[in-house]
Amino acid sequence: MAGCCDPVETTAALSVVINPEARVNVATTGNRVPSLAAGEWHTIEFPIVNTGFVTGRLMIESDPVPGVELDLPVHELTGEPAQDGSLRVRFDGPAVVDVTLRFRALGSLGGLALHSSLHLILRSHRALLPLA
Repeated sequence: MAGCCDPVETTAALSVVINPEARVNVATTGNRVPSLAAGEWHTIEFPIVNTGFVTGRLMIESDPVPGVELDLPVHELTGEPAQDGSLRVRFDGPAVVDVTLRFRALGSLGGLALHSSLHLILRSHRALLPLA
């Protein structure tokens, strides 16, 4: 089980832990998001470990990133100790970007804002055209 601010054991590139005070701790795991094909939607999945059995909304926010479209859905926390989370990303063209994601539970950052934010480096490549 993850501690306060440690990433969860997972193959995902990031993990989210919510403690009993509803403070959100997000961390990278050491796994990378692979290079993504430009022009296509890609889902980035991550585990949500809810050590406080918190219910309510988990929101993801980000400032706009030129050339990148983000789909950051609101996740309803069920109070279960583990849930699956995800976000989607689409690039206009080949690029490398630094996306800052901020996670909020129950409408507030809670605790130290540095623990509820993370920089995710994403890379895209030109989509291969199918052979005719």
